[in-house]
Amino acid sequence: MALVMSDPFLDALPGEQIEAFLASLRRCLAVPAFLEDFYAAFVGSSDEVRAKFAHTDFARQARMLADSLFVIAVALQGREDSPARVDLPRLAERHGRHQLDVRPEHYDAWLACLLSAARATDPQFTSELEEAWRATLGAGIAYMRARY
Repeated sequence: MALVMSDPFLDALPGEQIEAFLASLRRCLAVPAFLEDFYAAFVGSSDEVRAKFAHTDFARQARMLADSLFVIAVALQGREDSPARVDLPRLAERHGRHQLDVRPEHYDAWLACLLSAARATDPQFTSELEEAWRATLGAGIAYMRARY
């Protein structure tokens, strides 16, 4: 599926909101426990999620997640042909029903666990910053859900 600028899930967010998300993400990723805490909470969120991660190399998984979070934010900032936007269909296919089968409802727990870890890790986390995380990642989640 070709990605076009008019994709409703990638409508522009205020640049300040994306930049705030990225700054917070960088602060969080500077703390190794951030992704460890996230995965502990997410894997513990349900038996189904736990089963999906049964044979996971979490060091590799954490690197891929960090990259994916940047891809989502940069895709929202970029042009149609930007590398981040071009990568989104591949990410959606990988997480879709024919590969990893990440069901649409899994994203609710994923976001809740990620926000909880960010809130605990970023000393500058505020309600406004939480909204920046929700808006930025919400666009990516909507994109993934629509392509499940």
